[in-house]
Amino acid sequence: MSCINKETEYLTLKSKGLTDDKVIYDLIAHKEKLPQLYKKKIPCEMYDKVNLMCRNYMDRMARFEVDYDFIIDEEAFKNVAICCLECAPFMHSKVVNSPLSPYWRVSDYHIDQMVTFKEVQDVEKARMEFFSREIPLSSNVQMNIGVFLNNGKSYVCFIWNHMCFDGGGYKSFWCDFCKNYSDYVLRGISPVNFSSGSRKYTEIYKDMDKAFAKKAKKQFANVSPKDKHILPFENLNKEDSVVIVHRDISEEKFSKAIDYAKSIGATVNDVIVAAYIDAFAKVSGMTDDESINVTCATDLRRHLKDPSTIGYTNHVSFSHCFLEEKGTDYKDTMKRVSEKTKELKKDPFMGLHGLPLLNFAYKSMTYIQAENAVKLFYNNPTLSVSNVGKIDTAAFSLANNPPFSAFVAGAAKNKPCAVMTALTINGRLKASMCLRGNEKDKELLERFFTEFKNSIESI
Repeated sequence: MSCINKETEYLTLKSKGLTDDKVIYDLIAHKEKLPQLYKKKIPCEMYDKVNLMCRNYMDRMARFEVDYDFIIDEEAFKNVAICCLECAPFMHSKVVNSPLSPYWRVSDYHIDQMVTFKEVQDVEKARMEFFSREIPLSSNVQMNIGVFLNNGKSYVCFIWNHMCFDGGGYKSFWCDFCKNYSDYVLRGISPVNFSSGSRKYTEIYKDMDKAFAKKAKKQFANVSPKDKHILPFENLNKEDSVVIVHRDISEEKFSKAIDYAKSIGATVNDVIVAAYIDAFAKVSGMTDDESINVTCATDLRRHLKDPSTIGYTNHVSFSHCFLEEKGTDYKDTMKRVSEKTKELKKDPFMGLHGLPLLNFAYKSMTYIQAENAVKLFYNNPTLSVSNVGKIDTAAFSLANNPPFSAFVAGAAKNKPCAVMTALTINGRLKASMCLRGNEKDKELLERFFTEFKNSIESI
């Protein structure tokens, strides 16, 4: 890049809100080594296209919150955020929904369009208003961050286009953000160390044994069990309002459930899925001898030796916890879920089924053709659990301040889809459900989560 271009880039970064000259020059030097960061048009990868298709079933938004017991430095935070966007330009791009092949069109922005700091009296009201918004495909930034300040604490809320990344991708992004913020504030190191790696779905195969990878790329079939169970909504009308219902399980109560699970060879995820099934049965009137299927999100990053080498993206698939019979009570259901989980894990290709077929569809057809073809075979699960897992509070620390709480909520699904998202932090379980619904739907979800919590706390 010539000196004139460097001066132009300096002025451009200034206009975006970057206030630190040292950071500006270090960021320019960093970007010079990565010419792909100057592309104005970025192709949508396979998972981007899948999540674009899912606009037919949900609002495409993902939601997260991390809470800190200190006041975040606004200027430093925004400087770090700009560096992140510059290293991951798809995040400051508009989605062009071309019928031939969708792509990201990199756009100009000011950081205030992405990050908002606000002192609030009612944190719950502020976060719910924030989480109820939707980022259009035409937006020049694909993530919004609201930092709500109250009584010496910072509640950091995120909402982003799910085309960008899933829960695992968010954790990679936020770990990088926290490290960059900490290095910048505590040591004066310019915050330019964000991932700019590949977002292609084929990255999951790169560390596999060659023979295994060859077989994995032939796993075209992805048969999901048929199950007609749905939550007893009053109606299945498409709604505009976003309803979020959640519950917390204390460390004391949750640890007892985990200890019991370990005693029978079950996992934390088995605890959560079994409680989901038990709660569903109680609010729906399902009998003990009925079969049921709950679809579970599976993070494919487990196939990577070092997930930090890839870009921020979606790398998730699904497995199906199908029980021939629900069981007589929560403990019996947990035992059955555990047995099914162990059976699923015997398949070395768990979660890899169907991906090559999806890729073939998007590669061999125009996008509009592929979308219509995929929708014919896409089975949108009505009962589903997505467990983000344990939050590493050290990795989520901002300038030596670990989070005291966190919250996750997935996209707002259209009825009758009921997807529960969960995480654990400091030993506590946090579970939620996000739905396009009305007050009656909210009442139903409140009953569901009361039963969910009672099931776990019954151990």
